[in-house]
Amino acid sequence: MSHPFLRVSPGVYQAGVFAALAVVSVSASAQWTGLADYRLVGTHALPTLSPNPPAPSSSLQFEASAVTWNRDTNTLFMLGDGGGYVMETSLIGAPIGYMKLPAGSSPQGNEFYDPEGLAYVGGGKFVMTEERSRTAVQFTYAADTTLQRAQTSTVKLGTNVGNTGLEGLSYDPATGGFILVNERSGSGASQNIFQTGVDFSAGTASNGNATTVNNAALFAAGNIGFTTLNDVYALANVYGAATANLLVLTHGGVAEMTRSGSLVANLTANSTGTSFQGQFLQFEGMTMDAGGNLYLVSDNGDAGTGSSLFIYAPIPEPETWVVMMAGLALMGRMARRRAGRAVR
Repeated sequence: MSHPFLRVSPGVYQAGVFAALAVVSVSASAQWTGLADYRLVGTHALPTLSPNPPAPSSSLQFEASAVTWNRDTNTLFMLGDGGGYVMETSLIGAPIGYMKLPAGSSPQGNEFYDPEGLAYVGGGKFVMTEERSRTAVQFTYAADTTLQRAQTSTVKLGTNVGNTGLEGLSYDPATGGFILVNERSGSGASQNIFQTGVDFSAGTASNGNATTVNNAALFAAGNIGFTTLNDVYALANVYGAATANLLVLTHGGVAEMTRSGSLVANLTANSTGTSFQGQFLQFEGMTMDAGGNLYLVSDNGDAGTGSSLFIYAPIPEPETWVVMMAGLALMGRMARRRAGRAVR
């Protein structure tokens, strides 16, 4: 499925087109207009770290589990649940750099066991979740280095569980804390969506500790209507604290929820025009940029052989479409001039 205005196949979607769309969206997204306006505008295969990739079990191409937008760099950061590294990419998934995660004693052979959620909180700092130990880990990204546990602040939010724990999180500007999702029920803990403050200096949280089985829920997870909860995003990150609704990523699509637990809308179409429950069963991470463009990463990717980045954007209004087309024409003229100078 291509964008109804762009008429470009997602497989050949060009970086310049998306850049122009993003610029227009920044000025057009003063307020949230809802998921009904969103259309898929691009899909991009995610890279491995060639020529020196980590072990296959931690390769991002096959294990993309989280994505977050860094407002200070206007780039994406991605995490693989194999625990191998955190990667910085462009807005269309082109690699920029990475920070390695070290080997350790977990069953995966890595220090950070099954990292599944990632959120940027500002000042170069990120928070990731370790799904099975149900911890929140704050760290500062530094390219071409290795992140040691001693460099982080780790806070326990619940008891240890199996592969059913903290699958995703979002920073929450409305409260200064975080919204998290417990993927599904297991090991005595129930599927859950909850809110908590975290004091990383003190090592404490307002809703959860090492003995917590079930965190106090924001609302009943069953209201979302799907069997797995893969990530969550607070719209206040882009639209301000007055926009309280949340986006919840599931294996069935993206659900917009109020904080009292009412379902507002669903986004259920993927690149084939079918439901998320059809071809793609492994959407794992979700984020949004300042223009309201929505980014999803899938574990198994477009053909089931590698991870992919999926980009959804709001349909521009007619007047902004005129502006965008003028921008595209200008970009085309500049590209032709550069090409002409190169030939001479």
